[in-house]
Amino acid sequence: MRILRKYLLISVLVFLPCILFCQYIDSSYFKINSRQSFYSFEKNGEFLLHVPPVLVQKNLSINIKNGRDTLTTWNGKPGKEILRVPFSLNLSPSVYKIEAKIIITTSPGVIYQASTNLVVLSYKSNEVKTDRLTGGLIVNRRQFFAFGFYCYSPVYPTLPEEEVVKGFNMISPYQKIGPETFNERKVYMDRCAELGMKVNYNLLSVSGGGGVGSKIEGLSDEEKSKRLISEIKTFRDHPALLGWYISDEPNGSNITPEQLEEVYKTVKENDPWHPVSIVFMAPFIASKKYSDALDIVMADPYPIPNLPATMPGEVADQLRTEFKGKRPFWIVPQAFGGGELWSREPTIQEIRSMTWQSIINGATGIQYFVRQGLNYFPKSVATWNECGRMAMEVAELTPWLLSDEEPLVVESYSKNVLVTSRVHNGQLAIMAVNRINEPVSTSFRVTGINNGKARVLFENRFVQVKGGIISDRLAPFGSQVYLVSIKPERQISEAGNINLIKDAGFEDLTAPGLPSACYARPGGDRGATYFLDTREYFEGNHSLRLITPVENKSLAIRFFPFPVKAGATYTISIWAKSDPEQRFFFVTKPENTRLYGKTEMPQYVEVLLGEFSRARFVPDNLWREYVTFVTIPEDTLARFKTNLILKMPGKGIAWFDQVKVIEDK
Repeated sequence: MRILRKYLLISVLVFLPCILFCQYIDSSYFKINSRQSFYSFEKNGEFLLHVPPVLVQKNLSINIKNGRDTLTTWNGKPGKEILRVPFSLNLSPSVYKIEAKIIITTSPGVIYQASTNLVVLSYKSNEVKTDRLTGGLIVNRRQFFAFGFYCYSPVYPTLPEEEVVKGFNMISPYQKIGPETFNERKVYMDRCAELGMKVNYNLLSVSGGGGVGSKIEGLSDEEKSKRLISEIKTFRDHPALLGWYISDEPNGSNITPEQLEEVYKTVKENDPWHPVSIVFMAPFIASKKYSDALDIVMADPYPIPNLPATMPGEVADQLRTEFKGKRPFWIVPQAFGGGELWSREPTIQEIRSMTWQSIINGATGIQYFVRQGLNYFPKSVATWNECGRMAMEVAELTPWLLSDEEPLVVESYSKNVLVTSRVHNGQLAIMAVNRINEPVSTSFRVTGINNGKARVLFENRFVQVKGGIISDRLAPFGSQVYLVSIKPERQISEAGNINLIKDAGFEDLTAPGLPSACYARPGGDRGATYFLDTREYFEGNHSLRLITPVENKSLAIRFFPFPVKAGATYTISIWAKSDPEQRFFFVTKPENTRLYGKTEMPQYVEVLLGEFSRARFVPDNLWREYVTFVTIPEDTLARFKTNLILKMPGKGIAWFDQVKVIEDK
């Protein structure tokens, strides 16, 4: 008995220090990933630490290391389930193994660990990143909300220009990857690049299978792999490329996650600069099994007429819960019907509600199935016009939909109305959609605002805000967006001479997305576009974006007429910038001599004052003010009206703001 007690005493003395001071390591509780799928030109980045709900109010000490080097530290209470941890980026292009150690400072004893890969790549002008926090894309260094459609091959030559002028910014043609159709693919890619349109590039016939008319009979696995790699190498530097679409409904076709992980690996080995997407059928949450084979989750709920129109919104809600802070997800709304399992198409109202339910529940991309113009899919021209209308709405709201600012809490007093909010640039956007086919009178309570006015953004009217409550009526399956200023608006001084240009800063929202006080005149290319852009501006919230697809075929913006006087001198000024990296140079035609020494026409912009003057300038990638002076001849009418005209004969993209014509006193 004495010997036994002796050994017990020794055991206690040996293990007591370990009980008191040793720490248990847990690698399963916390998860971490970089905010962007990769970094290139950025000077700073962020990690997203996924905090277990029970620990969001605990005091945490976080140390994030690259090998032995500490990248960043953080201390405090997260207060939320996704914690943003900033760090400085001074790393060479490579893939880095990142380790995070987390300690609960108030109850030491456990060290939590989490690891991830940090990808740093050399910069490419056509690179596309996913933002895992907002769910958006970063394209040409700007936020991008993909809003487009599937279509068939061969792509009808005028299809891209017919749709880009409606506001669509992306297409995804079904196609077979073979040498006999290479020129077809190159032609639509080149045209999309001219128009500023992007392509979710379909690789199904040589990657993960599925899809309409995509199967190639008798093709060996070896030949598929060869064609896959060749196609990626051919188009990976193309300015129209948005991403790679590798599988269509694999969960319904017995295609395993392991098979697609191998395809994903092949794609990334040959092009790590573009995201990979897969679309899933019901059960849509099966997509989580494939999360290592994709960068973007897509889902295609087609409920009409057999299931409720609430289905897309419910699917979006499921995917948001599963993939928030990890993967963006897109919804594929139904834009067809009349055959197979679907006896009719969605109505105008149903397609609107399904689209906006998806967006309000977190979808950051819309890719309708399917478009074949002019009236084949969908058969209803009015329904497709409604999709174009929503494309314009989403373009206007992109900085809000992809904002990383904390939204204000908003709740709906109607169970049939979905509502959410986003904050950007001191303005709150409240988005609401009716989920039923009946008109609904409803109210929204917004925490953090009191009394004032809210602009009903797409109806050119206002409603009152009383005690933080907005009351309105939504049409059957209708949607609304309310815009409320939540910070004092800066007053623009009216001192000095009067500007003769109406809506000089393009802030008139009577018809969102389009400039107001002007005419547009064609210039030879039906795909030349003129849209307002909320992502780029010198002042206010908008600029005017012009795209000239082909040199010397620019449209003309003819501003509202104003009076001038004979003998008077006028100062004309305009702020402008361009993006030289988006000028398209047919990268799929290396035999083209224009790539080898031939001088391209500069991206000229022309400003004309009636028939009296013409001034030219070449904008660059910085906002700059361009100024010219015009004197009206003495030997003309004493007073008359004329127009300022804006053209961009040089091929490319540019933004314009604060247009002024002022009489010199």
